[in-house]
Amino acid sequence: MEVYEPFNNAEEVWFWFCRSLLARGDGLRSRSDYPGKKRGCEIGDISRILKTMRQKRLVTNRHLRVMAKWGKLARPPHYESRASCRDVRLWDYGMYVFDYFLRLKGIL
Repeated sequence: MEVYEPFNNAEEVWFWFCRSLLARGDGLRSRSDYPGKKRGCEIGDISRILKTMRQKRLVTNRHLRVMAKWGKLARPPHYESRASCRDVRLWDYGMYVFDYFLRLKGIL
């Protein structure tokens, strides 16, 4: 039986997801190829959650663009002086909705 490292919060899941997508672009093909901690979900699980969030109109493309931007930078906009108030607001709400769905699916 494999032991998976649990996530602490939605931001940690988001940054893991973004790193996983980058690794996939660099040739990652399976969970066993990923050099990080073993996690109890797949990239596809997170993609489905994001799709559901968008379909239910709980987040907009603006939310997702801001989340992707800061996900690539691997840090939330709160600690970056160049971040706009709008980015912080969109990030916070996007993470709030993301957290809800992660808990609903048992990932958090």
